[in-house]
Amino acid sequence: MGTTTLLILDIEKGTVDMLGNTGTYLQRLGSAVAAARSNNIKIVHVITAFRTGYPECHPSNSLVPAMAAMGKFQEGDWTTEIHPAVAPTKDEVVITKRRVSAFFGTELEMILRCFDTEQLVVAGIATSGAVLSTIRHASDLDYRITVLRDLCMDRDEEVHDLLMDKVFKGKTDVITGQEWMERISANLSA
Repeated sequence: MGTTTLLILDIEKGTVDMLGNTGTYLQRLGSAVAAARSNNIKIVHVITAFRTGYPECHPSNSLVPAMAAMGKFQEGDWTTEIHPAVAPTKDEVVITKRRVSAFFGTELEMILRCFDTEQLVVAGIATSGAVLSTIRHASDLDYRITVLRDLCMDRDEEVHDLLMDKVFKGKTDVITGQEWMERISANLSA
């Protein structure tokens, strides 16, 4: 039987800083990460970071030129450091992506296969970006997906709710972080 993996998307200091007012969000996310660790659930952290000089910057891409213009999210910059509220342990995998989806151009699929992952639990920023793109890709790869509604965040709350209530619901299991923690504590299907 396959395992469950918790996927934490784009909880870098720079992303958290841009959103502001994330205190209770980070506290809830930190609790879910602690619960996963205490229940021996694998955790994969995914960050966005570009090489010096942004060689990944293609003129037709709308995201990378904006990052390059800000001069942020380059490898080694403080903006790419994972926020201390969910900082990985030495045993947890950190994957660097250069596009929106955690799968595109990364080794995430290989890591999940090596973990024998069947169930993917997703949390992170932004619901309309990394979360949406990663869930769509994971669905095409036939993972069972749980989305932690209150542990995903977007600048636009209306878009967040639309994605959770209309797009993800029915295709994934959409629950709160607290509901998920109760499930794994009861050893139910995570």
